[in-house]
Amino acid sequence: MRIQKTELAQKLNKIKGVVPRNTTMPALQGILLMDGYLIANNMEMTVKAKIEGTGNESFIIPERAFDLINNLPDGEIEVALAGKDTIKISADKIKNTYQTMDPATFPVTAVQEDGNELTIKAKVLLESMRRVAYAIPAQGTNKIMSSMCLQASGGQLNFVGLDGHVLAWDKIAYDGEFELLIPKNTVDKLKSLGLSGDVQIKHNKSGAVFITNEFEVYTRLIEGKYFNYQKMFSNLPVHTVVVRMELLDAMIRAKMCTEEKCPVKFDIQGKSLNLSIKDSITDYRETVDLQEAIRDPLKIGFNARLVLETLKAFDCDNVGISFGSPQMPMIVEAEDSDFRTIVLPVAIK
Repeated sequence: MRIQKTELAQKLNKIKGVVPRNTTMPALQGILLMDGYLIANNMEMTVKAKIEGTGNESFIIPERAFDLINNLPDGEIEVALAGKDTIKISADKIKNTYQTMDPATFPVTAVQEDGNELTIKAKVLLESMRRVAYAIPAQGTNKIMSSMCLQASGGQLNFVGLDGHVLAWDKIAYDGEFELLIPKNTVDKLKSLGLSGDVQIKHNKSGAVFITNEFEVYTRLIEGKYFNYQKMFSNLPVHTVVVRMELLDAMIRAKMCTEEKCPVKFDIQGKSLNLSIKDSITDYRETVDLQEAIRDPLKIGFNARLVLETLKAFDCDNVGISFGSPQMPMIVEAEDSDFRTIVLPVAIK
């Protein structure tokens, strides 16, 4: 294979995070070149990146070669078999060989031939995934909670993430009926690939594949039924509107003043949201103006990190915020889309 170093390095860097650190299958600790694709597989997720000019070549690029390829000078390089279990990497005056493995030992996930499919614009898919991904826990014993729910129902396609303290829900118009529980690792990988154009999603009961002109991402699906998230949203009596960046900036300033896990307190009166964070060495206070007056004063506490991450998930100028009581959650809603979130309160002194 003769290829520009920059193109090969970019594609390798896009997918090498899928390569497992520990595995009982040594072949998986490399990236397979086959049928015009670079392929990484960890048995839960497979990512294929299209690459030009490979012909019928098939071999495994071992993990030890990734750094060398990244640090080769720009220009054309050659990667080819040099023997039964050896590959050679050449660039001008640079030559190196690596031990490799038989590509036949590398498992490759096949396209989902049975099941259903839909097509969605990459920009729309990634925007909704980005909005809800922060609410999906990175680790946890509850596999269902550690997934993004992609659910088609009632004329809309819903994207949902929750971790027990925060819930994020976005939706777009779509006709169909299905529910896919996509692991967080797959969601993160889809977000990082820079997908463009149309995304074809094929799925059955056990797996799904996301296909574009450049990439194919295969994933196992989480088994089970997702939570009844829609019932968690209710009409709360206390509602107002705030400039999102003003509240976000105030939260950033407040949070940077403490290293402790202190809650942020919202003291809402009239058209003022007085926020404060207090610990053993600091007592930060700031007032943020509200666009609609609150009739009855309210004091409520939240996990400061969750408030920050929630506000960052929005990209509109203003957000609506609703409350019920100090024991009830805060609902945050976008002014320009159907994106909405729930943040549970915490006890404050």
